[in-house]
Amino acid sequence: MLFKELIKKKRDGKELTEEEIRFAVYSYLEGAVPDYQMASLLMAIFLRGLTDRETLALTKSMLESGERVVITTDATLVDKHSTGGIGDKVSLLLAPLLAELGLGVPMLSGRALGFTGGTVDKLESTGMKVELSPAEIEDTVKTFGFSISSQTAQVAPADRKIYALRDATSTVESIPLIVSSILSKKLAVNTTAIVFDVKCGSGAFMKEEDSAVKLARKLVDISRMYRRRAGALVTEMGQPLGRFAGNALEVLEAVTALSGKAEDDLLEVTASLAGALLELCGKTSFRHGRALARETLLSGKAVERFVRWIEYHGGSPEPKVAPNTVSVPAETSGYISAIDGESLGFLLVELGGGRRKAEDAIDHSVGLEFFKKVGDFVEEGEPIGRIYFSDGNPKELSEKFLSAYRITERAVPKPTLIKRRVL
Repeated sequence: MLFKELIKKKRDGKELTEEEIRFAVYSYLEGAVPDYQMASLLMAIFLRGLTDRETLALTKSMLESGERVVITTDATLVDKHSTGGIGDKVSLLLAPLLAELGLGVPMLSGRALGFTGGTVDKLESTGMKVELSPAEIEDTVKTFGFSISSQTAQVAPADRKIYALRDATSTVESIPLIVSSILSKKLAVNTTAIVFDVKCGSGAFMKEEDSAVKLARKLVDISRMYRRRAGALVTEMGQPLGRFAGNALEVLEAVTALSGKAEDDLLEVTASLAGALLELCGKTSFRHGRALARETLLSGKAVERFVRWIEYHGGSPEPKVAPNTVSVPAETSGYISAIDGESLGFLLVELGGGRRKAEDAIDHSVGLEFFKKVGDFVEEGEPIGRIYFSDGNPKELSEKFLSAYRITERAVPKPTLIKRRVL
């Protein structure tokens, strides 16, 4: 089989067979195919797309290039994946919450790249161990009902190599390539059901709702083709989620939320995802599951489980926060009509709280706090937020924070948090 013939076939819009896709993936992983040829195939896929059968074949090939994580437990195992956004600490709440509701959660998570945060980076701010072997993941799930750890080098190594090339060739945004990349890792664990939290808005990877819905639909469809129960929620990320963004600050907010004092938007998204998973597992309806999750979260029952889990892996639930702060006052009175989440995300990167390149170090202590959200009224001079920083010019940082906010005289409604359910 000649690799250049596969490039030509996909360039001309024809469907590749499962055998051809497997050949392409393994030839590249083993070093038999140079970067320039795989880059050509990726661009052909970006331009021509993949059918569902091709996407499933690509997912399976990358999945089968590495190890599986098999958890033996009587609990029904579930997982959640988020496409990421500003202040998205939902996984930190959802995993112990689901464990409190009787489900098992072996969650493999990633680090941040770009302006959105990574769950593993948040956990590393506590000093806890985040790289676990399959045996350690199983032990943790059996002990606490959940585990959140980094994706190991042994899971889907083909995806890791191909993703690096996608990043270098501007083919990251291809929906079938996104789907196969996500699922090659999520399907590596023997879960019964997965829920996808697909974010849309200025603070997300997907800016438009229509694109987010298409991605959600494909994630659900390909998961089901692999015989996994799946559903998705398309959720609001036109502004930060919760009160804080920044690794240590988000862990502290998670502890507060699990103690029963969650911000309304964080509570709604977390409870809705839990309700979706409870329904997928046949435990109850979405509506009742969401209400049960909300009640459990507000009761504060899950916080002890979360804190003990962090300490079990050598961390502290009270991570260090940056020593310097500056409050950001509104320049005029009015209603917050829009917030540019991406601008705030890049401000966080500038503070040192995110990565421009995969090898960049992170300052876990820095972050942002949000006093006002879309729909809120603010008086001139009233603080709309606060910046936590280690180094930098407070005036310049404040100006960048403020530039992300739009204030109008006319009242605007608060955004809908759960935009779409995809079943």
